Amino acid sequence: MAQRRRRTKEKRLTLLLHPLRREIYRIVCETPGLYFFELSSELTAPHGTVNWHLRKLEEANLIKSTKFGGKRVYFSRTLRSEDVEKAFVVLKHSTARKIFIHIINNEECHQTQIAKALHVHHDTIRHHTLRMETAGLVESFKDGRKTCYRLGEVGLKIQEESINTISSTYVAALMDILEENCLHPEIEEVTKDHLTLRIECPGKEDATFSISLSQWTFDEEWEDAAITQEEKKAVEET
Repeated sequence: MAQRRRRTKEKRLTLLLHPLRREIYRIVCETPGLYFFELSSELTAPHGTVNWHLRKLEEANLIKSTKFGGKRVYFSRTLRSEDVEKAFVVLKHSTARKIFIHIINNEECHQTQIAKALHVHHDTIRHHTLRMETAGLVESFKDGRKTCYRLGEVGLKIQEESINTISSTYVAALMDILEENCLHPEIEEVTKDHLTLRIECPGKEDATFSISLSQWTFDEEWEDAAITQEEKKAVEET
């Protein structure tokens, strides 16, 4: 029995000291709404090996996974909420991003207005907005017979750029988990979008773990939306 405990303890010592597991955890932290095959494509390890390390990270309560849109999404516990992860999954689709940006720029717009502005079928609008509602990106309400949309709780956070930050709660939870697994983490640098830890372990070489977060960017979609707004203003002035 004592020998079995020693073996279990030795396995736990490698939690984030294992270079591949550390890299997997970094990618999960830095990539909201991450699918398994997106993760695997960034690594040279076999799928079975990646899956094994993901299970170990889940068992250690460092990451969590959930099924959404027919795929399993992996994310870091306490770094972002499950709704936020779902929001990033939804916004991976270019049409969904355009619809979301239109709602940002045209608060309380209705389905017909979105369809005309983006040249998209009503059924497509309905499909994407339903997924956005599930993730808290938008809320729908009735204005007579029309279905209108405004930003939901998660959508407002994205607009305020406060959705993807390193909180003191996350740092404390990560430190606790590492300490519980016989590791000795020390914070070298922490800001709202960057964290670097030095991890010590008796009998093992020290390791450095870093994550850097960035806010969601819509790139061309933002530019397209700005052009649409300028065109709309020009039409109204003529």
